[in-house]
Amino acid sequence: MLSNTIAPKDPYAPIIAAAMARRVFPGAVVLVARDGVVRHFAAYGSTRYDDQGSQPVTTHTRYDLASLTKAFTATAALRLYDEGVLSLDTPASHYLPGLRASGVTVRHLLTHTSGLSLRLASLRHLPADDLRAAVYAIDPVRLPGTQVAYVNINSLLLGDIVAHLSGMPLDQAMTDLVLSPLGMHDTCFCPPASLRPHTAPTEWDEEWRGGLVQGTVHDDSAHAMGGVAGHAGLFGPAADLWRFGQMWLDGGRTEVGGPATQLLRRETVAMATRIQTAGLALPSEGVVFHCGWGWMMGHSVIMGRAPAGTYGHTGFTGPAIMMVPAHHLGVVLLSNRTYPRRTPPVHHEVTAALLEAALEG
Repeated sequence: MLSNTIAPKDPYAPIIAAAMARRVFPGAVVLVARDGVVRHFAAYGSTRYDDQGSQPVTTHTRYDLASLTKAFTATAALRLYDEGVLSLDTPASHYLPGLRASGVTVRHLLTHTSGLSLRLASLRHLPADDLRAAVYAIDPVRLPGTQVAYVNINSLLLGDIVAHLSGMPLDQAMTDLVLSPLGMHDTCFCPPASLRPHTAPTEWDEEWRGGLVQGTVHDDSAHAMGGVAGHAGLFGPAADLWRFGQMWLDGGRTEVGGPATQLLRRETVAMATRIQTAGLALPSEGVVFHCGWGWMMGHSVIMGRAPAGTYGHTGFTGPAIMMVPAHHLGVVLLSNRTYPRRTPPVHHEVTAALLEAALEG
């Protein structure tokens, strides 16, 4: 296990130190891999600044992965697609009979072009079944397939499809389809209470949850749904995320746990990591980006000057994973930037700076 001591020649230390000094986050883990080999893996800072109960961050510290969960949900769905169980151009309502939006296809969900729009956090006070019923009852606000609009509903519904087709609850389906084959044994939904001391807290929430949010999902709607949803809920450490990203960089191939296996078809990986929304992107919080199948692409705020073909994902609580196929480079950043309170997303600048430093390294 590496300590969180900043090494003198650590090229990422100044970036992280500056962010901690600005209180962007109290600590972080950075992992950089090139050509399938981890070149840098270090932990920095603490879990709660100087607050009571704070601990030094280690490379094993688990973080709330927030919307990085969406990339895992997409991967599970694409495994079902490769198996011939799921059709991307079939209406989602075929797999989810209670869904009112009959013109929305699985492809629309993967590319955030469903036209569905509903702020899930506004439903957080509803019981889980009522929350889901409210989602299933809405109509698209724009014609599906015509505009990109990044919303949690798309991945929530995709997760429901994965659960339906696999015949298992989503957490078990995710384990069987993605986590276990990749040896991601420290990544899960709803981590047991025994792991909370090893998990970075995300926020003080006295208003709704009555205290510190640590080891339970930060996302309001995912919390209301019991901590398991297609759009948020996974917790894990940086090393597990690297295994996930490396599988994508290796064209769907993994060597975890024995002989090399093809978790996803190369053709599927190629399509998933290609811009699928050319001409459809609209500003989201003032930023234009494109989508692959489950991935963000062309997002200059978080990707800086990364070359074309770079893809990745970020999460509200501070995590990010970026892959640069042109350099066979993967970058993982884990942080709890919402501690002690959520602030504007200035952490995106840190992600972009880390990626640019990795490209120069």
